[in-house]
Amino acid sequence: MEGTKLTNKILLLGHTGKMGIALNDTLKYDYEVIGKNSSDFNAIKFDEVKNIVKEIKPDILINTVASMGIDTCEKDPVKALTLNTLYPKLLAELSRDMGFLLIHFSTDAVFNDEKNELYVESDTPKPLNVYGFTKYGGDCFIQAIAKKYYIFRLPVLFGKAIKNNQFVEKMLQKIKEGSKVIRVTSDIVSSPTYNGDIAKEIKRIIESSLPYGLYHIVNEGKATLFEIMQEIVKNLNLDVKVEKASYKEFPYVGIKNTNTPMTSEKIRPMRPWKEALKEYTNNLN
Repeated sequence: MEGTKLTNKILLLGHTGKMGIALNDTLKYDYEVIGKNSSDFNAIKFDEVKNIVKEIKPDILINTVASMGIDTCEKDPVKALTLNTLYPKLLAELSRDMGFLLIHFSTDAVFNDEKNELYVESDTPKPLNVYGFTKYGGDCFIQAIAKKYYIFRLPVLFGKAIKNNQFVEKMLQKIKEGSKVIRVTSDIVSSPTYNGDIAKEIKRIIESSLPYGLYHIVNEGKATLFEIMQEIVKNLNLDVKVEKASYKEFPYVGIKNTNTPMTSEKIRPMRPWKEALKEYTNNLN
């Protein structure tokens, strides 16, 4: 497999989301990165997607667009299927026909809770909910259709963001609004991971010409959502009490993935999550 030249043109779909920001920050110095988001195109309108891709003719297309969240997908399964399964299928077809490298993101939610160990790439997905099912569908289409692709499975993320629509940002927003006590789920376990570390690892994978395929990218270790927020509050020296709660105490629609920490059997582990979190919280001050 030929190495990737540093002059390549990257089309980054979803460049203002949490992963999009980190990827743009990491790649913009060595690549021509063209970012597009929901103000530029609607991912459920496939003609718009095709037009953008054919106009830009990227060497690498990185897709961070998805219908996120278990309950969001349960409430609108048609949108979830369109965005998480059929839209990646379209990108895979365009990749095959146009010859660009496709980079796509999947999730730990493709797994159920039965392993009680860290999930690796060779473990068989068994989705519990519409979100996991539709994301796995996208993975399957890409693996079946695209010739040049990387699929990166991600867990709960922290890192630089401009929206407050994911777990860590929602909790920090509550604190910013004056909450002195936050109740956080202590019975959901993941491998908390820093978006900045993921972006650097993806750059390394591209430039090292690692074999195409599916990879888990996570910081080392595992933690409950409660432990993540406890560590953030401690690092920031906030006068806030973090209390344990069960996810069952909060409203929810879909079946939750409660124990899906991951590691990789294909690439070296990234630094421990607490070390990465320290860097993230230092940048918040």
